[in-house]
Amino acid sequence: MEKPLSLSLLYSANLRGDIALLPRLFTFIQRLKSNEGLGSLILDLGKACHGAVPHCRQTGGRSMLIALDGMGYHAANIEGALDARDRRRVDEQVTMALVDRANDWRYRAPPREDTGIRLTLRPNSAPARLQICLEPAGRTRMEGNVLFLRDVCAGQVGTASVDLRPSPRLRDSAILDLPPDTPPNPGITSAIEFIESEARLFHRKRSQSAS
Repeated sequence: MEKPLSLSLLYSANLRGDIALLPRLFTFIQRLKSNEGLGSLILDLGKACHGAVPHCRQTGGRSMLIALDGMGYHAANIEGALDARDRRRVDEQVTMALVDRANDWRYRAPPREDTGIRLTLRPNSAPARLQICLEPAGRTRMEGNVLFLRDVCAGQVGTASVDLRPSPRLRDSAILDLPPDTPPNPGITSAIEFIESEARLFHRKRSQSAS
């Protein structure tokens, strides 16, 4: 019998512009990362920004996505989060995959090995060893080769572990609260200060050009 090959998933959702949370969230995610099998995919299930938050409004929703990219996220659900112009801008600024109704993403493990794993908003007929849906679900479950992930709140990290051989099987899953004593990562703190500064500068320049 073929030996199981594991994949670990860590994910966030509903951050809604809480950029101050990210340095501590990064520390927690780093503690949880797995180096076994195919390692860990780090994902966001959507609603990373909120229009009422200044840096989100000033950047058209790009600020949180840039921050998540800096934290090593592999993919994020951006459905409804960006207009066409800001989508193009984010594409130029990040290496993280941007998943929406029109764009799936095929995960390739270093050095560009095709894993047969596809991230999508909705299950579809495209050939894939495993489909991971980035639309939040009511519970984490596997249906055939499709993995659905339970929704989480800001300040939580969802986890799931999947055996891929001989066929996809959910091993375990959990929703973990960010421990209150988790220290912030200094590098991410500095990056966020820069992102907020750039957001204010971008807003001023856009306001001046419009006047």
